[in-house]
Amino acid sequence: MDTEFWDDMYRSRDQLFSGAPNGVLVSEVAELPPGQALDVGCGEGGDAVWLARRGWQVTAVDISRVALERAAAAAADIGAGWLGRGPI
Repeated sequence: MDTEFWDDMYRSRDQLFSGAPNGVLVSEVAELPPGQALDVGCGEGGDAVWLARRGWQVTAVDISRVALERAAAAAADIGAGWLGRGPI
C-alpha cells in the first residue's frame, strides 16, 4: 500500500473513520498530565485532535495528504500548526 492507495481510499468517502479517539488511547492517557505525543498513521486526526484539546503537544504524520488535510480541518478550532511535506 502506498500514498496513492491511501489518498484514493480517503477520497472515496466523506469520512473514512469515526473521528472519535481510539478507546484504548483514551483509557491509557485520560489521567496522565499533558506531554508530547507522536501519532504515526494519524489518518483524519481523531487521536491527535483529542490529545491536543487536552493540552498535549502532538506531532501527527500520515502517508496520505488527503488524510492530513482532513486532520488539519478537524484541528482548525484549536489553532494547530500544520507543516506539509512531500512523500515519505
